[in-house]
Amino acid sequence: MTFSFDLTVIAVGAALALRFGVLAATLPLVDMRTVPPLWRAALAVCLGASLAPAVTAQLPAFPDPLTWQVALAEGVRSLVVGAMLGFTVNLVFTAVRVAGTIAGMQVGFAIVNSFDPTTQSQVSVLGQLYYLLTVLLFFATGTHHILVGAMVRSCEILPPFSGIQTAGASWFLLQEFGEVFAVGLRIAAPVVLVLLLVSSAMGVIVKTVPQLNILVVGFPIKIGVGVFVFGLSLVYFKEVVLGQFSGLEGMLNGVMLALR
Repeated sequence: MTFSFDLTVIAVGAALALRFGVLAATLPLVDMRTVPPLWRAALAVCLGASLAPAVTAQLPAFPDPLTWQVALAEGVRSLVVGAMLGFTVNLVFTAVRVAGTIAGMQVGFAIVNSFDPTTQSQVSVLGQLYYLLTVLLFFATGTHHILVGAMVRSCEILPPFSGIQTAGASWFLLQEFGEVFAVGLRIAAPVVLVLLLVSSAMGVIVKTVPQLNILVVGFPIKIGVGVFVFGLSLVYFKEVVLGQFSGLEGMLNGVMLALR
């Protein structure tokens, strides 16, 4: 019994596995330290192996012979493509963390940041809650299917062993990154505006009643009002996040077209 191996399919599968591996390392939930690295690698290898035969059949050209210089260059290109796609997906999750940090500072939670063992970092309490709710919406609304579709389209728009243009994609992502702070402010706006009114009212009260210890009274009031408004604003938060998810497919397509 003899076995034959197609070097082209193996090379394409390895390039796709590297691309998807970088992307999987940045996905929500998958990027947590509680997920074993072997699982991430297995996910990337399975995706790469499943798509390699079809992608190989549609390759416009394949370098012959396949030297280590060509393989190294393709490895770098795969890393760049995967990182660009992963960065695009994480823009929404970064925005909600920014919103949680802004809202937490206004409520008074800035000094009580919690340690997140999954990311090994200090995170805002409200920011972490926003993040987990966004992850829940990401999978509950089927947005992860858009990501899987984008991974398949990346093989058509940016096939392995083809050139990429990083300048246009970098400028595109810089423009999208500017929206992170705008979206974060939109999400945190209800809490910030209400607490601004509360602070103004307490300022008037302390001028009217100087004997009142505003520090003792003000902190519980701001925390109570802030948490109450935070709960009421979750409906608005859902609409903003779903709006961002609806534009995710266009953002991913824009990045891939800018890289081509």
